[in-house]
Amino acid sequence: MRKCILMLGLLGLAFTNANAASIQVDSCEQIRARIEAQVGLLPKADTDLLQKLGAQPECRFSAAEVYRAAYGDKPMPINDSGRRRAKRDRDHHDHD
Repeated sequence: MRKCILMLGLLGLAFTNANAASIQVDSCEQIRARIEAQVGLLPKADTDLLQKLGAQPECRFSAAEVYRAAYGDKPMPINDSGRRRAKRDRDHHDHD
């Protein structure tokens, strides 16, 4: 009886490992093609695609690619932190 349970356990473990090995990981090019294929604004962030991007740091996705993966064709926000910092510094110097 114990040998039967042990054999079933080993068989189950082997089957699980075979299935895990058969899971296909997308290449960097496939993920980039999927990002480019997104058309229009997405109603919510594509978390599945973002997980794939995060799981492959060797692909070195740009910020624009990550943003498009999440939101589709929505334009990236303007990074005006330099202008704000310059204005803040200028305002502080005016009071001195």
